[in-house]
Amino acid sequence: MHTEKIELVVNGFKVRGTLCLPIEVKRCSVFVTLHGLPFSPEPVEQKGYLDFAYMVVKRGAAAALLNLRGTDGSEGCFGLSAWVEDAESCLRYLRSRLKGYRQYLLGFSAGGVVAIYAAANNKEVDGVVSCSASYQPLSQRIARPLLEKALSAGVIRGGRSPSFIDQVLSESQRYAPSKWIRAIAPRPTLIAHGRFDDLVPVGDAYRLFEKAREPKKLLLLDAGHRLRANPSDAERIVEEAFTFLNP
Repeated sequence: MHTEKIELVVNGFKVRGTLCLPIEVKRCSVFVTLHGLPFSPEPVEQKGYLDFAYMVVKRGAAAALLNLRGTDGSEGCFGLSAWVEDAESCLRYLRSRLKGYRQYLLGFSAGGVVAIYAAANNKEVDGVVSCSASYQPLSQRIARPLLEKALSAGVIRGGRSPSFIDQVLSESQRYAPSKWIRAIAPRPTLIAHGRFDDLVPVGDAYRLFEKAREPKKLLLLDAGHRLRANPSDAERIVEEAFTFLNP
């Protein structure tokens, strides 16, 4: 696997990541992988995402990893609007860097929310893999303590306003997957979720699948919220993505 650094400037902030390329190109496709709300402050390259990218690359496609704004490795403040802009900027960059490649979005948790919205509003995206994404906007009961903990631990960076978390929760209304998932069709949508997810209930996956239009597929795993935690689950997601999306 060959890797090269990505550095984008989005609204004046540097967004960094890694582009992973196969030694032998078998598929002119690239999967843009979007992380969720971090549990620790390290860049994604130090959290096992390179291993996940290798699962894509060994099948002959390319994979792009981003450290979304407000997280370690990139500048700026956390926010779904910022993350959507980062994803769109990466897609534009890759259209120039990898001309003619089909583009797929693969997002985990909040990254899955971003992937669904970005694909619904960008017809040049060829398909979506959404992992552990919620159906409705961020829940006050669940999201507020997670955001407070992440901010206090320095896992994400927020704005200076004392109402920063309220602003994040408010803007999440705009990006609720329930509003956008139908707009992805006729491009394929793969929804992956853990049966034992204690953060985003598996019922959200069923609701997303019901709301989505064909072609669509639901992949349920005997796992919790972090689907990358078990390499066999991560491998299954990639295998299903290649089988179903046919990139």
